[in-house]
Amino acid sequence: MNQVGVDVSNDVFDATLQQGRDVVRKQFSNNSTGHRQFIRWALRQAGSARICLEATGVYHLQLALALDRHPDTEVMIVNPCAARRFAQAYMVRAKTDVIDADGLLQYLQRMPFQRWSAPREELLQLQSMAHRIAQLDKEVIRERSRLHAAHRAGPHSRLAQQDIQVHIAHLQRRLQRMRSLAYRIIANDPRLADDARIVESAPGFAELSTTKLLAELSSLPAEMTAKQWVAHAGLDPRPCESGTSVRSPRRISKQGNVRLRRALFMPALVAIQRDANVSAYYENLLKRGKAKLQAITAVMRKLLHALWGMLHHRQAWNGEAFYRLNQPNTA
Repeated sequence: MNQVGVDVSNDVFDATLQQGRDVVRKQFSNNSTGHRQFIRWALRQAGSARICLEATGVYHLQLALALDRHPDTEVMIVNPCAARRFAQAYMVRAKTDVIDADGLLQYLQRMPFQRWSAPREELLQLQSMAHRIAQLDKEVIRERSRLHAAHRAGPHSRLAQQDIQVHIAHLQRRLQRMRSLAYRIIANDPRLADDARIVESAPGFAELSTTKLLAELSSLPAEMTAKQWVAHAGLDPRPCESGTSVRSPRRISKQGNVRLRRALFMPALVAIQRDANVSAYYENLLKRGKAKLQAITAVMRKLLHALWGMLHHRQAWNGEAFYRLNQPNTA
């Protein structure tokens, strides 16, 4: 079996192939023609190949999908942080596309292989819609800030104010359309529709928050544990201790999916206000000396644990399973 490390950029990608004792390097165009040429090259003189890619925004996705569809290739997608730390462990000082491809080949050869499987087309569509909704939300907030500034500037900015208002109205129409399309994707897919029903039984989750959450969770491997979900979200507490002098407070790692953290934040706030069990858990954290933001983050983490259990066991929300009332000493 051939082994290949691939560093992907916008227009091209560099590949380093290990074939027996020989190492061969080549560059390909990052398009469908280049993908086909690469697969033929990676399989030469062998019946199969394992390929290691680094997650590079959206630039690696079409190549990864092509490799996943081919029966003779297996692909592993590496977190960029893991690839960078691996290279640092080998004291690699330079950074070029070719050197990065060499490093990914070494990563493939030395680390456990974890095969990536492409999500269903419906999940890719839902994720694309959710990301677009977040982009439009951000643009509406920016335009409202500009409108506020234009109002403060005085009467001479009236024409600018009108133009901003027209643009906000247009963005809101596009936002509503994207939301409707995302809701339709969920409603037309039996598995997603059932997942949405389960998630919405939890306090704080409605159509929009459920859409954002499922867009990030549904494409994860089914074998992931609740702790792995938490780590994927970057909500895992990170201890910082050294000897007897360093005992820093624990903070979340934030080395994970920021969209997933954002999808959990507002539901956590609503759940604290409206669900007795979540509120009791939050108040107990405050009594133990946690700051408000720390307590909200802990609620987000525990909510994600609860959602994992609900989706894996196909059960609706149970507040007593989240946190028992009248037990202030239990976190």
